[in-house]
Amino acid sequence: MKKTDKQGINHERFIPMPGINRFYERLEIAMNGMSNVALATKCNISESAIRSYLKGRSYPGIDKIQPIADACNSPMTWLITGEVDATFDEGFAKYSETELSLVLGMMTDEQRKILVSAIFEYGVSGIVSALNGMAAVTDFMRLSENERAQVLRVYEQIKEGASQGDSDAAQRSLTTNKRQAG
Repeated sequence: MKKTDKQGINHERFIPMPGINRFYERLEIAMNGMSNVALATKCNISESAIRSYLKGRSYPGIDKIQPIADACNSPMTWLITGEVDATFDEGFAKYSETELSLVLGMMTDEQRKILVSAIFEYGVSGIVSALNGMAAVTDFMRLSENERAQVLRVYEQIKEGASQGDSDAAQRSLTTNKRQAG
């Protein structure tokens, strides 16, 4: 096979190990709010490489994974595979099992089934994203009934592709209603 032969190249980068394929989720958890730039600086890796890892487009090489694990204060084995090495920090593992048992014990069988299903279907980062979305819903619900109605009217007009004149009328209506509410 020649170096330029495209037929012999495997373009799919899927690794048949579920733990490895969710690396990006664990990296996001391990970063714990650390910026991409901060992690890149600590590991001497480009910020674009970190971004690529977080999007699941690529995986770090063996020479990069240890510095990433060190910078994130995470076990390298967990970061790579998702498996917890109980010998790494046995006290932490026991504490975590106890806490998990306590939480699961307080849940109904149906709630446990739903939680397990959600973890398998969406992963941890998907659940966290959904919870963050709930914060936006909570903020919306804190608006007065009049303000919620106004927001929904404007949303419907935008969704229906309202003309510029309708948008201006909606804006005037929103301003007028704010003055009346205030």
